[in-house]
Amino acid sequence: MYNKSLKHFRTLLLILAAALVANCSSGDDSSDNSNPPTGGIGNNEYNAQRATIVPITVNSTVSANATYSWSVTNSPSENYSLANNTAREALFAATEIGTYELTVVITDNGNTQTQKIKVHVSKEAKDYKTFIAKVFDFKPAPGQFINDLPAANDGETYDKILSRANTYLAKKNGDLISLGAFGGYIVFGFDHTIVNVKGKRDFRVLGNAFWAEANPNPDKTMRGGSSEAGVIMVSYDKNKNGLPDDEWYEIEGAGHKMEKTVQNYEITYYRPDPNKIPVPGGGTGTVQFTDVEYIYWKDNKGKDGYLAQNNAYNHSLDYWPKWLKDQEKITFKGTRLPDNAVDESGTGSYFVQYAFLYGYADNAPNNDNDSAIDIDWAIDKNGNKIHLPGVDFVKVYNALNQQAGWLGETSTEIMGATDLHLLGENIPTRP
Repeated sequence: MYNKSLKHFRTLLLILAAALVANCSSGDDSSDNSNPPTGGIGNNEYNAQRATIVPITVNSTVSANATYSWSVTNSPSENYSLANNTAREALFAATEIGTYELTVVITDNGNTQTQKIKVHVSKEAKDYKTFIAKVFDFKPAPGQFINDLPAANDGETYDKILSRANTYLAKKNGDLISLGAFGGYIVFGFDHTIVNVKGKRDFRVLGNAFWAEANPNPDKTMRGGSSEAGVIMVSYDKNKNGLPDDEWYEIEGAGHKMEKTVQNYEITYYRPDPNKIPVPGGGTGTVQFTDVEYIYWKDNKGKDGYLAQNNAYNHSLDYWPKWLKDQEKITFKGTRLPDNAVDESGTGSYFVQYAFLYGYADNAPNNDNDSAIDIDWAIDKNGNKIHLPGVDFVKVYNALNQQAGWLGETSTEIMGATDLHLLGENIPTRP
């Protein structure tokens, strides 16, 4: 009896030991398939996943007055970024796997030394998404489609609408979202860094812009149709907390350089009184203006006016965001681009919204090169050019304050964003 029990006990121990070995082996296999951690591994070598910014420093004792000059001297691909190349700590990122060799020349009190650094870039364990991963904020201005794109119902909260915005945009084939009148914005991010590759455009914000098929003015040389330009802002996750709370930089498009562009523009919209008597204003064709004094606004340039309400498109007649029904006013700030809508028919029946040359969302069709953005077009808050290693977050806001007749207020729409490098699109930048 004793021997039999001992035998069973030993058998049980063997089974447990086998299970433990199996679990350890499984863990080892998983570890072998994972990526090495990003960062220094000694001897002037670093590991990094692709599309990830890695800080690189020199292994040398020098004075505070030392100067640095970084360069990439050998690489398996041109799709990389090197920023802060005159600082002690450079920032490097690449979209292709392989070993990249960097060289830094250090000059200190008349003495010069050269160091070589290797960065081993590996593929991510789980494939990155080429599209938006998350919407962080959505604050549209009043407009025709605000309670339709995305759908909003009475009594819903901001959190509910933000969640719905995620279902619209955080997927490969997004659905259309409207930002409303001037200033309305959305903030979204990716599951990786979009690398700022030299000489190439890096990402595209998708909208619903299109070119006019029958412009009544045959002499126009500018491209136009439905171009409702939204300014694009970018940020990279410098503090590595996964949130869009670092410094923002504005993409400087062609319209920023135009004479009538207004910097630091500010506008306030006032919630309409539901008991207000509408002021009808005629219309064009089947589109009627049900209230030409619907939502009052005023700006910081001494101007004021109204968002007119019309019955076009079978949209909601409530232009004020339903989740802000108790908020008396909304204020937005940003760069205001010049009006771009022209009544080319002369009768109010055919408006053409002319595109700015480059640099904006919903300004050119999604298959057009000029809907693609180069991160090197970024400027800081003082208007100075800035060279970023890449971006993790994007903000888009409507940059036009205009009404285009029966079309109503100009409102930027977006339906997604894509990483051009991961998609394999090589679009040269503009000079």
